[in-house]
Amino acid sequence: MEIVQSNEAFKTVAGKFQFQYVAGIVRNGGVLYTAKWVDRKQKPSDFSQLYDVQPLKTEDRGPAVSPTWVVGPADNCFVKTPSLFGYASKSDLERRILREVETCETLRDHPHRNIASYLGYRETRGRVSGLCFKRYTSTLLERVNPGHLNKSAFRSSRRPSIDKKLESSLAGILEGIRHLHSLGLAHNDINPANIMFDEDDTPVLIDFDSCRRFGESLRDTETKRTHGWHDTKVEVALAKNDLDAFLELQTWFFGSSSDEFLLKG
Repeated sequence: MEIVQSNEAFKTVAGKFQFQYVAGIVRNGGVLYTAKWVDRKQKPSDFSQLYDVQPLKTEDRGPAVSPTWVVGPADNCFVKTPSLFGYASKSDLERRILREVETCETLRDHPHRNIASYLGYRETRGRVSGLCFKRYTSTLLERVNPGHLNKSAFRSSRRPSIDKKLESSLAGILEGIRHLHSLGLAHNDINPANIMFDEDDTPVLIDFDSCRRFGESLRDTETKRTHGWHDTKVEVALAKNDLDAFLELQTWFFGSSSDEFLLKG
């Protein structure tokens, strides 16, 4: 048995974020399965140690292609594909991919220097199997927080990787956010891992699977948002979601007069 991927699952209980179990993707006898186990320190070594085991289907899972969409290049690009956990999700994977393709087609028709360049879709047997983007160099998180400190610990550090050039990059990030808003879209997942840099150090927003039209329900559309970088009480796509996250980003970078985060986590 091979453990291909694993993630720790947490849940808020009595106001505290508590560990629940480890969710994994395992390969056994050449077949992929989803599974769970309870020991976060000791990985299971045998298939019998798992529970809630289900076979994982990954073939022919994307939406049918549309003749109005653009086919992506065969090479020299980054191809975003669903994670194995994405295939395992109980939500409608086809609908989620379809929503992201439609968002990316809008962005392709209305490009901006601070928005990742979408190049088209990748097809397998008549279905979308990946989305093609220009290849970028690194994320903001990798640039300034290589030690992967949490928000509070990073804020309390001396932030040695932040220089004047990186400080000025925040203006470009805000321009990208405003461009999305001009198209009636809220990103809903602004955080340092969803900002990258091109070869000229221009910052760009990436990852549009959480983009929704203003006024859309985030709950009904199963919108993924990053823990600690959104207001859990907000359940509608609003420009304010992104602007609050941008203020959070500024606090993460520089601190603030009150030295407190707006978005807890």
